[in-house]
Amino acid sequence: IRERMASQSPSRLSQAGQPGDEPPRKHRSTLLTVCPFILGNEFCERLAYYGLSTNLILYLTRVMGEESGHAALQVSLFSGTCYLTPLLGAWLADSMWGRYKTIMVFSLIYFLGMLLLATTALVPALTPPPDLYPTRLQNAALFTSLYIVALGTGGIKPNVSAFGADQFDMADPQDRKEKTSFFNWFYFFVNIGSFIAVTVIVWVQENVNWGVGFAIPAACMGLAILVFVAGSPMYTHVVPTESPITRVYNVVMSAWREKRRGGNVSPDEYASFAWLDAATRTRVSPGGVARFTRRQVEEVKLVLRMLPIFVTTILYWTMGSFFVVQGASMNRTMPLPGGGTFTIPAASLAIVNTLGIVLLIPLYDRVVIPLLRRAGRPMTLLRRIGWGMVVCAGAMFAAASLEAWRLRLYAAHDVLPAAGANDWGRVVNLSVWWQAPQYLLVGLSEVFTSIGQLEFFYDQAPDVMRSCSMALQLLSVCIGSYLSGGLIYFADIITRRLDPEGYGWLPKNLNKGRLDLFLLCLGGIMTLNCIIFWRVAVKYEYKTVEHVQRVTILPRLPRESPAPALYGRSVTFMPPSPVMPAVRR
Repeated sequence: IRERMASQSPSRLSQAGQPGDEPPRKHRSTLLTVCPFILGNEFCERLAYYGLSTNLILYLTRVMGEESGHAALQVSLFSGTCYLTPLLGAWLADSMWGRYKTIMVFSLIYFLGMLLLATTALVPALTPPPDLYPTRLQNAALFTSLYIVALGTGGIKPNVSAFGADQFDMADPQDRKEKTSFFNWFYFFVNIGSFIAVTVIVWVQENVNWGVGFAIPAACMGLAILVFVAGSPMYTHVVPTESPITRVYNVVMSAWREKRRGGNVSPDEYASFAWLDAATRTRVSPGGVARFTRRQVEEVKLVLRMLPIFVTTILYWTMGSFFVVQGASMNRTMPLPGGGTFTIPAASLAIVNTLGIVLLIPLYDRVVIPLLRRAGRPMTLLRRIGWGMVVCAGAMFAAASLEAWRLRLYAAHDVLPAAGANDWGRVVNLSVWWQAPQYLLVGLSEVFTSIGQLEFFYDQAPDVMRSCSMALQLLSVCIGSYLSGGLIYFADIITRRLDPEGYGWLPKNLNKGRLDLFLLCLGGIMTLNCIIFWRVAVKYEYKTVEHVQRVTILPRLPRESPAPALYGRSVTFMPPSPVMPAVRR
């Protein structure tokens, strides 16, 4: 197995462990020969995860007998934990085990949790009888299995995409082009897995039985492990070093203490992180060697430069919370060819989002990117993220406009007969398919922002901190999800107090509320965030050749020798540029 050394001048090792024994890889495509195993693993894992999580709230209410509110809370806690445990998985990958071992160990934990969950649904003693509350043993078995799964996801979410990107040698022009395609196809297979889960597996759970519906995701997770192991002989590995979190903390604190002894820090030094250079003046002992090398300090600078981008992408993940509830208040009946009607589940409109992503990713990868390159306007990472945020704001405004239209129809008594009423009030005679544009816009924004985030947090991080950097991207999703809950809670509390009738903007019966104003506020918040993001992005300094040379000493090799893996590879060829194409510096 080849290894890419992160703690010294990089060299490739063959399976026998001798540097230089491996022939150059220029004659074959990494994307087509190595990455299919990683993409197949991700497809199966995502199918397993969404097969479990999509219908979990229905399992808790229908089988475990929980109230809707408590079930929703349990699902939120489970989902939040799934986005917090990647911090542990990233730390282990970067500082102790490496990405390959971390993925393998946590995949087995994941598989164990899925098997236990399927067992709780298949064994009668672990499932409560109808109309009875579960026993402590039944609850313990269920939630133990769920949180074992949540722990297992922690080693996979931050590492699989980073491990896939590790396979590309950025000294090879073909690999440089293929790496951007890898992130696009990675997200493509994530959504293919999601699509199958929310259609086939959800149908099995509701129409066959829950035991089989949970056993299928467990089998998919087992298949994910087998596919990943099958590619082991071809994988490139990055050797872990010391804990990146500890290094960042030690460098920052040493530089801060050194600067305080030497005088005040100027605003320019703060902005450029030049004050961190003071850490190189600290000594292990008086007159001894420096405690931190120049390279270690430059690595910390790269991480800190990403933090403003991290903060300004959090709000992106607060959008779209009420699409399903809005759809439930619209006409969801469809005529069938042989007569009769079919009622579309409100959550099924999310398929429009998934299909949009699946169709748009190949279009973006094979048409848009080559056209922009030929035009001399390549889509930089921050520009891509920024455009996605703009589209997301547009989706919120589209949803607000649709809701205003729906409320006008309700005020005009254009509603379905009383038989069409549900727990959210009378259903307005407006087809739920009018939600398709906002779902498509959200899908388009994900093609830009979500995939752009994945590549940005990989490319801009030092090699030794890339799993932690990917965990940072997942942490933004976690914080955004919790922030969305906070926005909803406070908007509901405040507007209820201001409404004389006590409904507020977000009552259970949306016909009595003003969801359109809430969505309008979300769009406004996202627009403001786009402006802040642009201000941050135009000041961001991409990693350049100069940054690479500061943190890595590259040996000169003969032209026919295997090229070393560049440290800070892909963005060596990316010039600094503003995020928004319409704005010039």
